[in-house]
Amino acid sequence: MKKIFIALCLCMAMAQSAFAQTVIVDGVGVDRDSAMRDAARTAVEQIAGMYINSNTVVKDTSVELDEILSHAQGYVQNIQVISESNVNGEYRIRANVDVNTDPNSAFMKRMDAVMRLNDPRIGVVILTDDSDIDHDFYALPGHDTILETALNERLLTVGFKHVVDVNLLSQLQDSAVLNAIYRGDSRLPYGGSNADRPIDYLVIGRSHAEGYDIKIPNNQGGYITTPMASARTQLDLKIISFGTSTIIGTYSVEGQGVENSPNLARRKSRQAAAVKAAEKLEQQFLKAAASAFSGIQLTVRANNFSLVEQLVKELKELRGVQDVYVRGTNAGKTTIDIASAQQPFTILQMLQRNTSLSIFVESTSGSEINIALR
Repeated sequence: MKKIFIALCLCMAMAQSAFAQTVIVDGVGVDRDSAMRDAARTAVEQIAGMYINSNTVVKDTSVELDEILSHAQGYVQNIQVISESNVNGEYRIRANVDVNTDPNSAFMKRMDAVMRLNDPRIGVVILTDDSDIDHDFYALPGHDTILETALNERLLTVGFKHVVDVNLLSQLQDSAVLNAIYRGDSRLPYGGSNADRPIDYLVIGRSHAEGYDIKIPNNQGGYITTPMASARTQLDLKIISFGTSTIIGTYSVEGQGVENSPNLARRKSRQAAAVKAAEKLEQQFLKAAASAFSGIQLTVRANNFSLVEQLVKELKELRGVQDVYVRGTNAGKTTIDIASAQQPFTILQMLQRNTSLSIFVESTSGSEINIALR
């Protein structure tokens, strides 16, 4: 029984390591814990930088990765300290850090979504006629700032860095225009070119909250009003691509709240609706990203990852290849997406004519190619 348990543990460890990429990094802090956190952040930055920079998605890695790095601890599977020292109050460690690169992990899914959509500019507008909304000094009237803030924060958490403040866009400050867009008016407030468009995607919705006094029977055939109130918020939302004027997603959520006044109950119900809406918004953009790619998928089997890096570099130099995306590595196999209108056979021919790598074609099917590098 003990042998079986040990074998199971080994299998689980091997499964975990198959989806991890290991880097050696240094960490610095005021104590051992902070140095470990710094090492984790540095490791995730290295791995994320490799994927994102190789795909030419971001222009300034130190800025674009801030949100991903703020969650670095959650992406690290294991830290093995190689050496450590404490000199003059500065704690330093060198460690092997395993970063989870499982294609199904939150880390890779979020990076993948940002890359596939090319980190678009996204604006969020939630309209409301409710009079109980507390507007801050900079907010536009008629906007549900609780829901707008929650959705903006979720987009940043996913990894989108160009989340635009609609309060700063003159084209989107006209409530009549916004209501027309929400109703489906195709005459959007910008020119036809990408430079004229203030954003690439508009998340637009309408919210309405209703509050009620809570009443209970008085045992005399009537009701008495309690000091408590309940409320319900309904949010209907659309995601519009400004490039194509098409709706890429639509959904509705509802939130409920109970408090000691109708206004407080409405606020609580808005917060509950905001949590549900933010979760669905992430799912909608992940879904849009999953269908955004229509090129060639290349699976590469190689014992040495440097061969894969050379292959990626050479693929990018081929005529007709717009971009190359490294999606993940598992047990010696790397998945690569090639953005190109060329046929897979044509890509293979051009690659074999221009590479010094030894390429063995294992199989081809539709838009998929499987090769081995030696």
